Amino acid sequence: MKKILLVAFLTFAAAFTPIAAKYTVAQISPLSLAFLRFGLATALLLLVCAHRKVNLKIEKEDYLKFLFTGFLVIPFNQIVFLVGIKLSAASHSGVLYSCTPMIVYICSIFLKHEKFQAKKIFTISLTIVGIFLIFYENIMNVHKDGHDILIGDILLFFAVLSFAMYLAFSKTLIVKYGSLKAQTVSFSVGSVMYIPIFLWDMHNINFSEVNFFGWLGYFHLAIIVAFASYFLYSYTTKFIHTSTLTTLTNMAPIFTLIFSWILLKESLSYFFMIGAVVTFIGVFLTQLMTMQQKNTKKQNNEPPKDQVEVTNL
Repeated sequence: MKKILLVAFLTFAAAFTPIAAKYTVAQISPLSLAFLRFGLATALLLLVCAHRKVNLKIEKEDYLKFLFTGFLVIPFNQIVFLVGIKLSAASHSGVLYSCTPMIVYICSIFLKHEKFQAKKIFTISLTIVGIFLIFYENIMNVHKDGHDILIGDILLFFAVLSFAMYLAFSKTLIVKYGSLKAQTVSFSVGSVMYIPIFLWDMHNINFSEVNFFGWLGYFHLAIIVAFASYFLYSYTTKFIHTSTLTTLTNMAPIFTLIFSWILLKESLSYFFMIGAVVTFIGVFLTQLMTMQQKNTKKQNNEPPKDQVEVTNL
């Protein structure tokens, strides 16, 4: 029962992230929300590190790497994600973020962390076709009501790309320093980088206009996703294999679609639904091949690749 509850919690936490963001950006400026969200998450991570007496000192050779990962995960990712979700739809974000593991794989090939497999070309192509179908409808309606949604979708795509790059580039840092230290340093660097943007935009904040659902959305984004998901994911891997857990939690975009329709009254067009299905199939088949490859390596007693947790930030 514990396993089921943990997987369910992680899945629904990821599923409700775009929905929570959609509610919250309607009441808090996206540019300020990014700092309020990760500023709190970073402060909590620093408290945990202090409690565990984690030495946050890093080697000089890794300064630029942490500057890059910090920039990717907070200033760049959060601006394009939160502004994108305000212009687009939560359901679109759910589908696009389902592509994260696939993009991590592509980035890992360029970084030489993974080997290219020709048989994955088909599944990756399927995903690209699915994303194109999602974009197509708003490209055709760009002169009508589809302009903002198209811009939002493009921003969300860059949010997924930057998050996937963050995961891929963090891999060697996590191996060297551990997940907690690497994530805390990256978040701290990114938060400091974001301070000028927050100071420039903070005049747009009016907390008196934030209702219960706005605060609930903020709590979900800052505490549940940006902070607690790291610990819950790490804890859950003690009971469930990482590859199995990743596959199960990747059901989250499907729940995002369902609850976006129920709670946000978002319309799900035929083009979007077909694109979503094609994208899900492409992502699922890519991950299935990856799992089979890992099982083959285990049978051949080959050392497994170091893994990076994939959570929707």
